[in-house]
Amino acid sequence: MPRIPYMTKKHFTVLADELGHDKFYYNSKIAYHEKLSRLIAYCVKTNDRFDIDTFNRRIDSTYNRVKSVAEKQIGGTI
Repeated sequence: MPRIPYMTKKHFTVLADELGHDKFYYNSKIAYHEKLSRLIAYCVKTNDRFDIDTFNRRIDSTYNRVKSVAEKQIGGTI
């Protein structure tokens, strides 16, 4: 069985940023949460020091930033 590649904190940061964008743009909350669950499970397997709380905070931070930019562009709230 092939070994799962090791991921670093930088990998997790980039992945969390991508998921923050996905959280805003996905049309289906179910599809987003399924993707999130799969990726969290993968991250846990790749690095014993994976911190899910930090990961989720980064996702939420990116989501809020993307949402704020979109709101400014349309001149209202989403």
